[in-house]
Amino acid sequence: MEGMTSSALGSPMRHDRLLSALAAWRLPVEGVEPLPGGRDSTAWLVRAPGGARYVARLSGAADAAAFTSGLRVAARAGRRGLACGAPVALPDGRPAAELPEGVLALLEYVPGTVPDAGSPHDLRRMGAVLGRAHRLLADAVDDLPERLRWPWPWASACLREAPMPSHVRRAAARVLDEAREATPLLRLGVVHGDPGLGGFRLSDASPARDGLVGWDAALHAPLLYDVACVAVLTRDTPRALRHVLDGYRTLDPAIVRDLDHLDLFVRVRWAVTAIHYARERQRRGSEVGEAALAEAYAGMRG
Repeated sequence: MEGMTSSALGSPMRHDRLLSALAAWRLPVEGVEPLPGGRDSTAWLVRAPGGARYVARLSGAADAAAFTSGLRVAARAGRRGLACGAPVALPDGRPAAELPEGVLALLEYVPGTVPDAGSPHDLRRMGAVLGRAHRLLADAVDDLPERLRWPWPWASACLREAPMPSHVRRAAARVLDEAREATPLLRLGVVHGDPGLGGFRLSDASPARDGLVGWDAALHAPLLYDVACVAVLTRDTPRALRHVLDGYRTLDPAIVRDLDHLDLFVRVRWAVTAIHYARERQRRGSEVGEAALAEAYAGMRG
């Protein structure tokens, strides 16, 4: 799903089938091993001769357009020097291969450690990476289809079509309307869309090589949206957001002006969460996400 995509993958890809698909890149492969693919895809670590490593990611066909646009964003960020897991192009220039199982991409491997939520130093580095990514992608809106651009036609379509309780639908619609009305006061750009701690890689060599991977949920939006995502995703760690913002401000001091609207965009993030789980219900059954929808509704109400 745009914003927080959810793949409709079928059974896991067999090992022999994966190796056959990877042959399209014409790279020698010594071995593959499963990685935690998260919510949105199936992922493998791919080992090549000489110690080279890559990440293969398979996204469900239902999310192919969003996944592919995220690859374009990552490719641009990579060309501009961000360690972001940029796609390795196929010999014909395509960023991914279309398969019966979905869309397969081969990504550059980004070494490093995930930030420690209890470490102010790590969190400041995380914030600096996010600020750098926003700066590098300020003009990248053309990499995204119109529906993923603010004011988010995709969200309006989901609110019309995805099954959710009427009170949740109304709350999400109100929050999005408020955010759209605030647009003239905010700076827009391309955002990561789901910047949890697990997407960041802190380099052992230098903070200049710190990275941010997993651009499947990339969107055009107020830059504040990513900050609000961090606020929600680190809500169980007191003062985590403060340290992230300290790091962000080293790259973009102007973010301070946007923070007047942070509470609103925290509610926007909860609206996106509600849409995500409503689509999960639509795909997998009505029993999915009941508690999560209730939590999202509470978040939208502040």
